[in-house]
Amino acid sequence: MLLLWFVANTALWPLNIIVGGLRLNLNVPVLIGAGMIWLWRRGRITRSTVKVLIVLSGCLVCSMLVAIVSPCNDNLLKSAITAPILLFLTFIGWEVGATAKPSDWLRLPQAATCSLMIALAGFAVEMAIPSQFPRQADYRAHWALSGIFQEPSNVAFALIPCAAVLLASNRRTWRRRGALALVGLAVLSHSSTLIALTGALLLYRLLVKGISRQTVWLGVGITLGIGLAAAASYENYLQPTVERIVGVVGYGDTENLSSLAYVQGWEAAWGNFSRTHGLGLGFNMMGCHPLPDGAAHEILVLRGIPELNADDGTFQFSKIVSETGIFGILFYIAIVRWWLLLEKRIRTLTDDTERCVAATQSAIIFCFITSSFVRGGSYFSGAILLWLVAVTGASTARRQRVSARQTKRKLLALVTNHDTNAS
Repeated sequence: MLLLWFVANTALWPLNIIVGGLRLNLNVPVLIGAGMIWLWRRGRITRSTVKVLIVLSGCLVCSMLVAIVSPCNDNLLKSAITAPILLFLTFIGWEVGATAKPSDWLRLPQAATCSLMIALAGFAVEMAIPSQFPRQADYRAHWALSGIFQEPSNVAFALIPCAAVLLASNRRTWRRRGALALVGLAVLSHSSTLIALTGALLLYRLLVKGISRQTVWLGVGITLGIGLAAAASYENYLQPTVERIVGVVGYGDTENLSSLAYVQGWEAAWGNFSRTHGLGLGFNMMGCHPLPDGAAHEILVLRGIPELNADDGTFQFSKIVSETGIFGILFYIAIVRWWLLLEKRIRTLTDDTERCVAATQSAIIFCFITSSFVRGGSYFSGAILLWLVAVTGASTARRQRVSARQTKRKLLALVTNHDTNAS
């Protein structure tokens, strides 16, 4: 089930269906259907899953109450419909992470390879039959493919975790595939989001995991590849990223819509935080009217696109803080602290299998943290659901190690007492 969870939240996430007027990502019905069958066949659930279900249910009820009294509540129906869906997905995801075996985590590079191959097939079809992908025509004009994804930035957001999982493997073959995946994505589906997330991943490998020959060569290869591509066509490969960065810094004079949308995300987070006195709008309520004011938002209003990324804030941190307020900020502080402690614990592990499993989980958590400030989507996007199983799996492994040490100490104490009494 862990492998299906990974593939669904990377390769199937961008595809969507319309249900009752709401747009649902394809990973949602697939995981709900498969999860129900999986739970029925198992016939039991872990105690920690029940506890999390109770706590999350209470949080969602409180969030709904906040939504009712928030400054705007025209998205109450969407909130009421999607809350039970998230609750059930969290229930399944927590159980998946809690029951996954080390062998399941070691097979995750296979799932990552499968997702990358699905994406590659989509790129091939787009190149062969571009007329079937009319919405991506503007991106193809800049030599960037999207395939089954809506745009190149979604490609990066969904598939960077695949490369991170491959690079975290203890097998050289998988690590080489991870490096090849990053280079391939840079060539076939370059975007500002890809450059930002790839740069963050490389810094993570260098600063947190330590300098290695493979990481250095990977960084040199990607930098050289982007440099050659920019030399061949600066307007297509590097200029959009430069314009976006410049546009964020001086957004008042920019024509770059991505820059304006990104700045608007920060303005929305602060505006919603302020007008709700730090409580937030409530679960999945972002985008309700009136929208918060801001300089970037006013520019978008003048251009006739005031609703641009209004529902998701452009990046995940903006959406979560807008809807949960101070609790969202504390949530991210806790995530970063927990991730740092996990990295510290990895250095103490001596067993190669345990170390590889923990490194894989840490890489997935890192991808969620970094992507939250670069790009994002709904609560049903791959990043947050992958983070869920990674955190659960790492927490379960830690509890098992602590329990094993306590059991060993008890046995040692019993043996010692027995020897003393015998004497």
